[in-house]
Amino acid sequence: MSADCGGTAGRPAVMWAATLLRDLAGWLRRAPVPVPEGGRAISHSADARLAIWAVTGVDLVVEAVVDAVVPAALRVFHLLWVGCAFVLCVGVCAMTARTPHLLDGRVLRLRTGPFRALTLPLAEVVSVRVEHGLTVGHGLRRSPDDVEAVACSVSSATTVLLVLAAPVEVRLRRGGPVMARRVRFTADRPAEAARLIAAEVARVAGPGGLDFRRAARDERGRSAERRGV
Repeated sequence: MSADCGGTAGRPAVMWAATLLRDLAGWLRRAPVPVPEGGRAISHSADARLAIWAVTGVDLVVEAVVDAVVPAALRVFHLLWVGCAFVLCVGVCAMTARTPHLLDGRVLRLRTGPFRALTLPLAEVVSVRVEHGLTVGHGLRRSPDDVEAVACSVSSATTVLLVLAAPVEVRLRRGGPVMARRVRFTADRPAEAARLIAAEVARVAGPGGLDFRRAARDERGRSAERRGV
């Protein structure tokens, strides 16, 4: 089985910039985040946005000092550079805020705003739980310490672990595909996100379907064995 890997990363620069400006405009207008009818949104990356705001604030202070020593003839170019950098930083924040994860019908769409996304069928999910971790990098990427795992998040931090019944092929932009059985991602309220996904998995499975709690216990046991506990 192959997972759908989409998102804004990999698009032409003009399309990527247009998406950034559209999301920035919607964010500034406080427009409702578009969610398909019957879908549920799961917010993510609040910590990444806070870090970006902090770095942007410090950078503005530094650039104000630099502007004082820039020759007058070059000041307009410096201000243009500062303005573009500010729009980029705020735009990335807007993109992450306006592209939450989506529970849409029978699939879970893990989205990362300016980076790639991953769509997974809920029927294949056997376990989801809060698990804080760290997978260096951003966007959709392989896990260096687990050959059957990928991470899909804006920052290196992840807060939720999702386990699939069978490995799915995840095609990455760098390196070969990964046959992933475990997917790590982040949610602003991980416990609530895990409960919401579990409820949707149970709904999709229907009566007589997957015993989600038993499957979760089995997966925790296998995880303990992998750690040598």
